Amino acid sequence: AKRVLELSLEEARQLGHNYIGTEHLLLGLIREGEGVAARVLENLGVDLTKV
Repeated sequence: AKRVLELSLEEARQLGHNYIGTEHLLLGLIREGEGVAARVLENLGVDLTKV
């Protein structure tokens, strides 16, 4: 969970945002790639490289 939050913060900063929103959390979950969320999205047919 800590790694996902760190990645979410990086995503927010790269986008020039000073907050972590749901969009940043989603990007953090995808970037982490090892968790349940990324696997669920892949199983649903989501191309994680396009998100």
